[in-house]
Amino acid sequence: MNLLWKKGPLRGKDLHEVLRKRKETAFTTILTVLDRLSKKGFVKKNRDSGLTIFSPAVTRDEFETRVTSELIKSAYEMCPDCAISTFTDIFSKMKSDELDKLAKLVEEKQNENHGQN
Repeated sequence: MNLLWKKGPLRGKDLHEVLRKRKETAFTTILTVLDRLSKKGFVKKNRDSGLTIFSPAVTRDEFETRVTSELIKSAYEMCPDCAISTFTDIFSKMKSDELDKLAKLVEEKQNENHGQN
């Protein structure tokens, strides 16, 4: 994703050339990852020119938000008590202004939820 955000639309072959300089990775592995990212809505595939061109379908912020949300949701579904305990440990290390921001966000979400009931 970082390469696509940095360089813009690229062919799978071009991505493979750059990535294999960092770590020996098979071309088919790169295509498999791109296909999975496409199915999740993170990458667009354009085949208009006869070649497949890959480009980001989301911004970096959108990507980070979705991935973070999925991770937290998965942790909570696996073990709600463990997730809450871990979140509490993490939040207890936050600076006061970050905790204030978090409290405000929680309050806003509670108000939204109460308005829906």
